[in-house]
This record gives sequence, structure tokens and C-alpha cells, in this order.
Amino acid sequence: MSIIEKAMGKRAKSKPAVQASEPKVSAPQVELVDKPAQYVSVPIDLNDPKLLRIDEQRLKDLGMVNHSNERANLEITNEYRSIKQKLLYNAFGLGAQAQPNGNLVMVSSTVPSEGKTFTSVNLALSLASEKDKTVLLVDADILKPDVSNLLEIEPRPGLIDYLTGEVDDIGEVIYPTNIPNLRILPAGAWHHESNELLASEKMEQLIAELSSRYANRMVVFDCPPVLGVVETVTISKHLGQAMLVIEPGRTKMSNVEAAASQLSSDMTVGFIMNKVVRSSHVSYGYGYGYGYGYGHER
Repeated sequence: MSIIEKAMGKRAKSKPAVQASEPKVSAPQVELVDKPAQYVSVPIDLNDPKLLRIDEQRLKDLGMVNHSNERANLEITNEYRSIKQKLLYNAFGLGAQAQPNGNLVMVSSTVPSEGKTFTSVNLALSLASEKDKTVLLVDADILKPDVSNLLEIEPRPGLIDYLTGEVDDIGEVIYPTNIPNLRILPAGAWHHESNELLASEKMEQLIAELSSRYANRMVVFDCPPVLGVVETVTISKHLGQAMLVIEPGRTKMSNVEAAASQLSSDMTVGFIMNKVVRSSHVSYGYGYGYGYGYGHER
């Protein structure tokens, strides 16, 4: 039994069984008050002073998701296409009826250095390729913000600056990028009470706004590791889906079980296996496997 199967089985026991079949009902109606009635592609303004310029050639060289060249990094690009389909189903498909805030996705790990930020960025890049969706990547790891480092973008005011009141409007610190449909909310300045800020009512209100403000937006939160960081669990209570990054041979099964048990039983929790060696059980060629725990036996 793989580490993913064990984690899914452990999680399934913590929640009453539900029907595995998908309900045959119409998609939920979304009230679009003060929101765009339909998706409209907005051209990128390369002269926008807020624009964050991401070096796409560098992402290609790093072996990351690439949609501008079908021959570049094809394996990992297709892997994330498969992963995101489950997330999109829970956010906008029939699964959305049983998954509140399904468009808010937490990416985390059990402990540091398991590849969660690499996963967050690749997931956001893949979601940004959708033709009728946009994606906001939030660097919520205020203890060790790595999104800006990985993308090599200049430091900007961000989440913490908004939570402290240094920035009045969250829109001021949500930055467009040169990648269509991708926006970024950086972690912002270091603050000695950053943990308390993430657990604040203002953060709770922000998450609620991000969930409902745009009907076509996925929001990916790159969060600190679950174990030993109570703020990650606090944030997760307001999100609909979680992806836990697991490194086979390094991640302890006890840590996976402990991390999954701390997340709300109402969340859909997925497990991404990073740096997977090719095998007959889980293999995608590039080194990523994935599994999902839905809270029922499958």
C-alpha cells in the first residue's frame, strides 16, 4: 500500500461514508452582484507599473509547467493538467455543490523542504492556461516566503502590509503578471506578529472576499508546513481544498497522518508525491504522482 493510499484510508475513517457516485444535478447558480457576468480576457498592459515580469525562459529551464511551447517540459505540464482537473471539478463542476469555497486551494506539506512552493507555482501556471478562468497565487508562507524568490520578482508590499493596515485596499497589492490570467499577492514585509495577523478576523474577511469576488477565479495559497505552524491550520479552516506535498523516502507516514488529521474533515484533501521514482504503481515520467482523499472509501 502506497503512502498516499494509507493517508487516504486514514482520512476516510474520520468522516462518515458518503455516496461515491456523482449527483446528477445541475451546476450551482452563482449570484454575480458587482461581478463580471462572464469571463472577459483582459489584455496585458506591459507598461503597467504594477506589472510583475516573470522570466518564462527561466521557468522553462527550471523544468516547470509551460503552455507556450508544447514541446517544452511536456511531461510535467500534462501532470499538472491532470491534477488541476480534480481541483476545478470541486470548484466549479458538480463537486462544487458539496465543496464550499472549493475555489480556494491550500498547498502545503508536513515539514519544510518537501517542494510545496514549487508545486504551488506550477499549479498556478497550469490553472492560468485555462481559457475561462483566472488564478491568484497568494504567498501565505509569511515565515519563509519563497514564491517571489522562485519567480525572481522584486519585493513588493503584500499580504502582511494589508493586514497591518499599511495598505488600505487589497487590490493595491494584487499584481498582474506578464503571464495571461495569473496574478500574485506577495507575502509582503516581515512583521513580528505575522502569525497573529494570519489568524485575525481581517484575514478571515479577506479570504471570504477572495472566495466570492470573482466567479471565475481560482486562488492558490502557498502555506507554511502544517506541522508545528498553527496558522496554517487556522487558514485551512476557511479554504475548500488542500494539496499536501509528500516526498517518498523522506516524508514520514506518521507526519502525513498527523498533518491530514489537523485539517478540517470538510475539506477535500489531495496528496502530491514529489520526486517519485518510476514504478508500476505511480508514475508520470517526470516524478509526480497524485491521489485524493474524499472522506469516503473508494
